[in-house]
Amino acid sequence: MKIADWVISESGLQSLMSAGITTGWLKAWVLSAGATAVRIHLLESNRWQDSEAGWQLFFAPADGLKKIAQRYDDFAHYKTTTLKLDNPVRDVRCYVRENRKIMLLPLGDITYQRHAWLAFLNGDKPLSPLYVCARDSMPMALETGLSAGFVKPADAHDRSDLNYLNATGLLIEEQVIAMLGQHNLSIRTVESCTAGGIAARLCRVPGASAVVDRAWVTYSNAAKTQEVAVDQSVIDKHGAVSQAVVTRMAEGGAGADSSYACIAVSGVAGPGGGTEKNPVGTVWIAVALPGYATQSRCVNLSGARHDIQHQTVIAALSLLLETVDKHDRDVQILAESL
Repeated sequence: MKIADWVISESGLQSLMSAGITTGWLKAWVLSAGATAVRIHLLESNRWQDSEAGWQLFFAPADGLKKIAQRYDDFAHYKTTTLKLDNPVRDVRCYVRENRKIMLLPLGDITYQRHAWLAFLNGDKPLSPLYVCARDSMPMALETGLSAGFVKPADAHDRSDLNYLNATGLLIEEQVIAMLGQHNLSIRTVESCTAGGIAARLCRVPGASAVVDRAWVTYSNAAKTQEVAVDQSVIDKHGAVSQAVVTRMAEGGAGADSSYACIAVSGVAGPGGGTEKNPVGTVWIAVALPGYATQSRCVNLSGARHDIQHQTVIAALSLLLETVDKHDRDVQILAESL
């Protein structure tokens, strides 16, 4: 068995939370590198000190890591090496003894450079497929609305049925940014209930500026009409939380330019504001692609306000991926028929 320990300081947890990364993702990535089990310890608890885990990863401020380094520097049978990470530029001190590896990760980005430290852990071996789905029923909980497993879902080829995303452990925002680049598309968002959360999630990814164009937070009906040209008569007839309005939000945001995709959302995040027609958790999502019929979907979500907003972001990005897939299949079918 290859047991791995994540030992994270309180400030390390705060750093992860600020970056939007859960310990669920950290566990899944280490498991995909070959660990058989992953445990999480708080550095301040000292419970990790007697651990003989095959892999031990410390994530803490540099001052806190110095004390841990002294612990292993005193043992001559540990070989030492150093990895370089960016954002910010820093050294990662590593210790190796037979089948045991220890890493001291100073605070900073450990998400988008994860392949560097995962490669050290598993000796540059390929990672196991990690199937990520936009639902909560897979064995490993990654975050609200996303889970993963090492067994391919039965209908993984059909994202519309299972919300299957990828087999490589990609964050959904990483996948979307890559997909947009491959299709030479830029993205815009028109957001009501998420208040810019979709754009913020995309912009976590280094290099997002290559594809993210702009975002509108159109909370009020006036903003919807003034910023993205939703006709007031449509709002009056259907209500702000409706397929008709969210479709026009997406199309107004995309504009006439053929290089922009646009995601739009409008919903009731709660805790108040729900009606019999649109109870709390009702969210309409639309995706507009150039030269393609706008796709829309209504989702019924639950939880606290932040849970509903978080799940809406996941659902919106999933619909974008699904819509691009559907567009590509339709183009292929048309080409084969000619």
